[in-house]
Amino acid sequence: MLSGEGNNMAAVRAPAHQEWRWHTVERAALLASVPIFEQVAPSTLQRLAEGFRPKRVTRGEFVFFEGEPANALNLVAEGRVKTIRETREGRQVILRLINPGELFGVSGGWGERLYPASARALEDTVVLQLPARQFTALLAQHPELAMAVIRGLADRLREAEARVLDLQTERVEQRMARALLRLAGPTGLGPVRAGHMNLALSRQDLADLAGTTLSTASRTLSAWHRQGIVLAGREQVSILDVAALEALAE
Repeated sequence: MLSGEGNNMAAVRAPAHQEWRWHTVERAALLASVPIFEQVAPSTLQRLAEGFRPKRVTRGEFVFFEGEPANALNLVAEGRVKTIRETREGRQVILRLINPGELFGVSGGWGERLYPASARALEDTVVLQLPARQFTALLAQHPELAMAVIRGLADRLREAEARVLDLQTERVEQRMARALLRLAGPTGLGPVRAGHMNLALSRQDLADLAGTTLSTASRTLSAWHRQGIVLAGREQVSILDVAALEALAE
C-alpha cells in the first residue's frame, strides 16, 4: 500500500520537476532561429524538433566526455557550454564556448564513433539532443539540411582561423577584450549594450580563450577592474563599460 502510494505521489510530483519548457513547438522555433537551419523547409524542421529531446545539465556537470560514444547531436537551448580537451600534462584547454542556439558534439552525425572532446556546462543549462543515427538519416533524405550543415561547418572553420590569427598577431589585452565581447554579443547575451552584463566565466577560462596564462589574465582583469571597465569576480566577469572594452579590442 505504502509502495503504491509512493509511486502515485512520484507520478504526481514528476510534472512539477520535469515539465520545464522546450516542448516540440518551442524546439521547432529555436531550430528556425539557428543560422544553419534558416533555409531548411518547415516540414524538415518539424521532424528535427520531434527528434530532439531536452536534457537539463547543472553548472559544472559534463554533457559528455572525450572518448565516449558520439551518439547524439547537441544544441544549447539555455545556458552555455564549453568544449575542452586535456593536454598530456593534464591541463584542460578550452576549444570553444557554445552559446544558446549553437550546435556542438556533432561528430556522430558524420560517422565518428567517439567524441573528440568533453563538454561541460558553464552554468545551469538545457541541451537539446538528437540521436546521431536519426540525424544521419535526415541528412540523406533532405539535401537542403545537408547543405545547411556544410555552411555551418564552413563558418566554424572561418571562426577557428580567425582565432588562430588573433593568437599570433594580437596583444593579450586585445584578445581578452575580444573574447569577452564575443561572449556578450549576438550569439551570447544579445546585442552588446551599456550597463551590467554578467558572464559566468572563471579567470582560467578567459585565459584559455585568450591564449595566455592565468597570472596574465588575472593582472589584466584586475587593471580593468580598477579602471571601472569590468567587475572581476572569482567565477564571474561583469562588463561595466562596453565602449572602453571595444576600444581595447581595436
